[in-house]
Amino acid sequence: MYPLYKDMLLNEAQQQLVLDYVREVDFHLPGASSTDFEVVPLAKYVGWNFKSEDLESFAVGLRCTKPGFERHHTFIRMSRGQLLAQADAPRLPVNDPVLANDTLRMQRWRETPTGPKRTGIDSYATTDGTIAGVEMDLQQLEDTLSDIEAFAAAGKGVGNEGQFDLAVDWGTLLAGRYPRLGYYAKREQLSAEQAARLQRFEQRAKQAEPLLRELQLPTLTCLATPEKRRHAQHHS
Repeated sequence: MYPLYKDMLLNEAQQQLVLDYVREVDFHLPGASSTDFEVVPLAKYVGWNFKSEDLESFAVGLRCTKPGFERHHTFIRMSRGQLLAQADAPRLPVNDPVLANDTLRMQRWRETPTGPKRTGIDSYATTDGTIAGVEMDLQQLEDTLSDIEAFAAAGKGVGNEGQFDLAVDWGTLLAGRYPRLGYYAKREQLSAEQAARLQRFEQRAKQAEPLLRELQLPTLTCLATPEKRRHAQHHS
């Protein structure tokens, strides 16, 4: 089975159809109105991407034009027939006007609703001489461990929705950010406060090992155990 359609480049008439529909259903971001949008002229086919989506579904990107909201992006769900101006086109349930950035997993660690204040090589630059990015490393490790504890406290387990996301987040952090902290800690390049935070995190993570194993998540003990399989066997 293959996707039914490809992404669709919208001409001016189709973009106006989208704007008319947005106003008809009063689709708007909090603090703005349904007239405060311009259309991103590429409609993404999403009927194939998600099991819960209608096979005719496209997501049309919208940029808010209200002053002060220029970086607020969202989308509206429309059917292929609507975009092709078919008279009998099906109408899909209107989605909530969620900010595009709200769907990004790192958004909660950013300073503004629309993304980081600084980007590029200066994203994590510091002014106090400490290593760039260490505070973010620690924050993400601490918060994700708290997510795991909250997940279990809610009575959820391996078979529940969200376990996979935790596995991805936690595994990625332990494979990347945690060893980076260890590297600087061994060279005594962390500040006293950062070193203490790292030690507290390690204590929490070790105490949580029974819970991590129950949720089939990696532990610090796993991380310290040398891998004996050949590289190709990792994917078997």
